[in-house]
Amino acid sequence: MPCEFAENEHELDPQASSTRGGGPPPKRTGIGVLDPPFPPKRPPGPIPAAPTSLLWRMAAALLLTGLAAAILLLLLGKR
Repeated sequence: MPCEFAENEHELDPQASSTRGGGPPPKRTGIGVLDPPFPPKRPPGPIPAAPTSLLWRMAAALLLTGLAAAILLLLLGKR
C-alpha cells in the first residue's frame, strides 16, 4: 500500500520575532579562546621553584623505585 502525504493540521504558524531583543541573537561559539585577539601576558620574572630539601627528594626517588620494582615483580614473577 503506497503512503500518501497528509498535511498536519496542527502545524505551528511562523511567528514574528520579539522587538525587545534589539538585535541578532548572541553567538554561542567561543571566539577568541583558541586564537585570542591579543597575546597573553607573560609573568614579570622566572617562575619560582618550590624549595625542596634533599631528604624529600631522596625519599620520593626511593618510593618511585620501590613502586616500579613491585610492578615489575608482579608482572614478570612466577606464580
